[in-house]
Amino acid sequence: MMLALMLPMSAYAFSVGVVNDVTATGNGASLSFDQNDNKVTVGAAGLSFSTSDNVRLGIAYDTDFVLGLSGGTSVKYTTDNDFVLGVKTGFEYWGVNLDTEISWNVNDTEFDAKVGTGYTLFGLDGKVTSKWDIDDFSYEGMDVNAGYTWTVTENFSVRPNVTLPLDSSFGRGDISAGVSVVVSFNASAGE
Repeated sequence: MMLALMLPMSAYAFSVGVVNDVTATGNGASLSFDQNDNKVTVGAAGLSFSTSDNVRLGIAYDTDFVLGLSGGTSVKYTTDNDFVLGVKTGFEYWGVNLDTEISWNVNDTEFDAKVGTGYTLFGLDGKVTSKWDIDDFSYEGMDVNAGYTWTVTENFSVRPNVTLPLDSSFGRGDISAGVSVVVSFNASAGE
């Protein structure tokens, strides 16, 4: 439905890019492909390995703590031969979520941060993520994202979504819309 609403935007000179992603999960393992940067991720038990157009190899570990808290750490070796270390934390309670991420480019001694806040309610979700350059203490822009998750079956869901990027002067970038598909191959306890 959201994609159909995006069609009239061409009359207003909006440029809309299509970015889809697919995730398959099963028994604690996952494999995903994101059309944005052609990112492929393989993971199990919180540990994941990824590669994309900009990252030769990425390794990340994410875990859940208590009371809706989560955290993780990552290291990336980019196509520019840079090492980027990252730490992130998250909190979710009654559909409202807050997450932060700090990354350090070791080669360029550059620190960046992202702070996101959002909600999930009856399948609808929205999120605003601001981006910051810590070493220059400057605001770099934000992404506004909205979507709706349609749970077709217990093992299959579809999420049409749209993202609006804004730069540091709140100028609009190219809007991207797409569909996120999740397929689960988890065996139920009775099988």
